[in-house]
Amino acid sequence: MEAEPLDLGAALQAHGPLLLAAARAITLNEAEAQDLVQTTFELALRHADELRDPGALRAWLLRIQAREAFRLVRRLRRFAPMRGVVEVAVPAPDATDAIAVRRALGGLPRRMRAAVVLRYYEDMTEAEVADVLGVSLGTVKSTVSRAVAKLRIDADLFQG
Repeated sequence: MEAEPLDLGAALQAHGPLLLAAARAITLNEAEAQDLVQTTFELALRHADELRDPGALRAWLLRIQAREAFRLVRRLRRFAPMRGVVEVAVPAPDATDAIAVRRALGGLPRRMRAAVVLRYYEDMTEAEVADVLGVSLGTVKSTVSRAVAKLRIDADLFQG
């Protein structure tokens, strides 16, 4: 008996909130995050024939999204180099841990932030993160380790 074909439209709709949450954490910008999810959907529909295992849809979509996010950053740097521009976060007097984490994540380079988001926010294994980002397992381990160390220093996170 043949397996029922995947309804990609319904699957994309079901994965939309997960993709948007990951995109928000990676881009730290609502408009960019929504554009990134939209682009991910478009690319997924165009390349649906490349999905070999419907059970791996989540990782496949996150891989498309992460690669597109990095591709966008490279394109923007080429057309609009922003030398000397620094983001300044203004601390709120009663900032919560969530705000501290968001600010600290904002201080990480985008690839490092993506690795942390996929590993801890999306609860992926290191091997899954490596697959999504297209890097080696060792690279993921060292990137996440450095990111967590930086987060500990920058925001006094993970103490106690």
